[in-house]
Amino acid sequence: MRHSNRNAGYLLRANLKQNLKFSLIWLVILIMMIASGAGKLEAAFAGGASGSKEIVKMLRAPGMAAMFGAMPKVDTYNTAIVFAGVMVVFMIILQALWVMPLMIRNTRGQEESGLLEMVRARNVGRTAAITAASLELLIDSAIMGILYFVSLAAVNMGGTDLYGDFLFSLGMVIANLLFGTIALLFAQLTNNTRTANMLSYMVLTAAYLVRLVTDIQHQNLTWLSPIGWFEKANFYTDNNLWALGLALLVSILLAASATMIARNRDLGAGIIAERTGRAKAAGWLRSIPALLWRTERGLFAGWLIGAVVFGGVMGSVLGGVGDILKTNPLYRKILDVGQINAANQTMVLSFLGMYLGIFVALAVTAGVQVAFRLKRDDNLGYLSVIHAEKPTRTTISVSYYCFGLLAGVFVLSAGLLALFFTGNTVLSHPLPLKYLGRLFAASVPAVISFIALGIALVGLWPRLGSLFWLYMGAGLIVQIFRGLFDLPKHAGNFTPFGWIANVPVENVDHTWLIVMVVSAIVLFILGIAGYRRQDLSL
Repeated sequence: MRHSNRNAGYLLRANLKQNLKFSLIWLVILIMMIASGAGKLEAAFAGGASGSKEIVKMLRAPGMAAMFGAMPKVDTYNTAIVFAGVMVVFMIILQALWVMPLMIRNTRGQEESGLLEMVRARNVGRTAAITAASLELLIDSAIMGILYFVSLAAVNMGGTDLYGDFLFSLGMVIANLLFGTIALLFAQLTNNTRTANMLSYMVLTAAYLVRLVTDIQHQNLTWLSPIGWFEKANFYTDNNLWALGLALLVSILLAASATMIARNRDLGAGIIAERTGRAKAAGWLRSIPALLWRTERGLFAGWLIGAVVFGGVMGSVLGGVGDILKTNPLYRKILDVGQINAANQTMVLSFLGMYLGIFVALAVTAGVQVAFRLKRDDNLGYLSVIHAEKPTRTTISVSYYCFGLLAGVFVLSAGLLALFFTGNTVLSHPLPLKYLGRLFAASVPAVISFIALGIALVGLWPRLGSLFWLYMGAGLIVQIFRGLFDLPKHAGNFTPFGWIANVPVENVDHTWLIVMVVSAIVLFILGIAGYRRQDLSL
């Protein structure tokens, strides 16, 4: 074992230095979410019993339970219980989006770039890379947990104590370890970062969807989802340690399995074999768009299927959202049937508006991944042969950019259609098609403008790509939590999420529509011009 891990410490120090900025940005985001969430909820509960009851009533609605998780069933709610009910699922997903690509980049990514081959030529053990990645995961998670604990202790929410804050922080650390080791395992099973990332995100999406369905209909089955294990911990109420122990045990087994595979496989190889393909490529692959379709079709298909499934599941809960007012005795006394139906429709449209931001984020992620692939393929040398042939740099960049835009629009369309028509099948009063038109009229320009911003970064400042995810993530978080945390009405207007906030209750504002279209065109042109002036080594 020592022989296999020799000089893992040197790799650990190199990884920590290389990933310092990336991890610091994520830590700042996560700490801000924890501190602001706890502070805003504490202020809301301090405002009086009526305000706290309204918050709890809103969070127990089926649509909110689908988004954030089911609220624990207790007689009296306090700030700490509501905080855990809202933040557990959301924080786990954010943390997974941090550690999963980090673990794959530190292992399979280093092999794919040829860096690990040079390192292994020296006095470095076979499992040193995966050991260094595991230790970095442990160190980063421990730092995150300490900062969580300090932040929660400083806010001192109602209904909490140091033990509750410690257990919540520990649970988030174990969640980091769980999803980080899942990515480590896929990095050893596959022989390229693209497939490893895709499989990791598929597991994360499946865990979220299973939790979503079971939280609404069969809460006793939520334990089938890894995310559900942390919900079953019931922080600040029962504090079930068995759920955290299960997640920690699975993390250890996953890390051990990944290490065993790394010890026995060849460098650059994977356990999951790829299809050999044809001995001679088809003639239609001679164009850049055709080559992109051939290499990205698996990722594209995965995003499409995921968008349809996610849209169908989210649409299936709209029936429960529309019946909230009918089951409220006070509203039934005040309003007549027609008014109740109109109010129900407004509530359903409000939930569609909240879901719209998530579908825009999914579509943008799918499209920007393709656009960012341009510089990554350049850096790995995949485009060297193509650059030496007839295709110009403009042709190559436009092919990547247009494929990214199309991927984003198709993923968005598939998700929205599944959401709208599945929702109409469960609503007692189906929504008119004009609202579907409003959804598309607002979201398509938003997706295109977001992706165009990513395109501009690829062409002008490719090393600042991580700032794009920070920008989009901050906009989505502010838009989702704006009402819950009592943020100003226009707080989200620094991103397109804020510009489409009132859709589909209202039509998208024409001014913002023009801004999105014009900015998308300008940014797209800047991305093309910037790539033409770049050196291949950038």
